[in-house]
Amino acid sequence: MTLRERAAVFKALGHPARLAIVDRLAAGECCVCELLEPTEYSGLSGPTVSQHLLVLKSAGVIADEKRGKRIFYRLAMPCVSGISLCVQARKSTKTHYRV
Repeated sequence: MTLRERAAVFKALGHPARLAIVDRLAAGECCVCELLEPTEYSGLSGPTVSQHLLVLKSAGVIADEKRGKRIFYRLAMPCVSGISLCVQARKSTKTHYRV
């Protein structure tokens, strides 16, 4: 993976709604209708959630599969949920290191 492709992954993760989607998909695949259920990013319209899914898919973070009339999403890069957990754990330690 090139530096540009890796940067695209981090850019795709740079929105709270997309991070919430990644957190949800870390628990397992789900239908887009389940992603519209009330969560941290509730209040977003269906088309807005679809745009966030497209950004994540374009970066290779998630993959989809159509089954009948439903589309199911899953993490194609399960390691990205670890990045989110790492940042969360780092933030909770409140220890600051100088670089």
